[in-house]
Amino acid sequence: MPKRYKLRGASLDAIREKALTQYGPQARIVAAEKVINPGIVGLFAAARFEATVEVGEAAGIAPAALASGPAAPRASTGKTAANPIAGHDLQGPAIAALLERADAAEREMHRPDPVSTASPDFAGLLEHLGKELEARPALHTVPEPSLPPSDAPNEKVPAPLEGNGNVILLVGLGDDALGPALEMSIAAGGSDVRTAGELTAFGHLHVSGRQSAMAARAQAVLTGQNVVVAYGLGKASDIPEQAHAIAGLSADQVWVVADARRKAGDTAAWVRALQTLLSTEPVGVSALAVIGASETASPETVDGLGIPVGWVDGKPARRTSLGKVH
Repeated sequence: MPKRYKLRGASLDAIREKALTQYGPQARIVAAEKVINPGIVGLFAAARFEATVEVGEAAGIAPAALASGPAAPRASTGKTAANPIAGHDLQGPAIAALLERADAAEREMHRPDPVSTASPDFAGLLEHLGKELEARPALHTVPEPSLPPSDAPNEKVPAPLEGNGNVILLVGLGDDALGPALEMSIAAGGSDVRTAGELTAFGHLHVSGRQSAMAARAQAVLTGQNVVVAYGLGKASDIPEQAHAIAGLSADQVWVVADARRKAGDTAAWVRALQTLLSTEPVGVSALAVIGASETASPETVDGLGIPVGWVDGKPARRTSLGKVH
């Protein structure tokens, strides 16, 4: 059974290095928070970070780690999946996301009291949003045919929706969608990142259906944010039963998350199966988010999916296909 330990440091990078030294490469950060000491009338003020590190049962623990002791388990607001997806060591954008979450905790101290979801105003907003969604016509995004670079100088690269109250859905195998969801949130200055489907993540609320998605949308309207939902399909064989659930979330924008390191044929099979099933629903795939493009010699294989690329390895794409980016 994995064990958890509490580590402190001046920065998340320092804690990450300490975790690697004390617990080995199997250690991963699962939670972090920024602790501020206001000092005396502003004097001697200081800030530090505290993180919870999870170490697998098979991981060897250095003697120095024994002094730290296991950290008390933290409560999670998300659901626990029956078949949890294996996590990844938090690096790069994910570390930045944890830092953003720690800063958000500090801002929370000065935020006015939240609007109660039990109030008549909140219920009225939910009802109003529900009527708007029912009246909204079904929109299907048909990708434009690929053109050579010289013929498409003004091509429009897809981008996450701006504004507030929008539901942006990222769909991928396993936990592939979580990284891009966190990255899009950071790029937008902070969004309400949630999980759905077979994917759960520590510290993120889980969207379980239409009503849950509507509540998230309404809350985002009140807070001036968008909702970014990372949807885990689980395995490719689970797609048929997931398509209806995806459509039920009534997302304003749907992204497919493809791993460029996987075999092109395998990726094309599940993406086309998903598109076929969604073609009978009032929702369509708008854009492609690509991960692992910098870790393969042939990232342009995802161009064969026929979906315009809008996000690549943590950043907005410059062109609609990787053959033109690299």
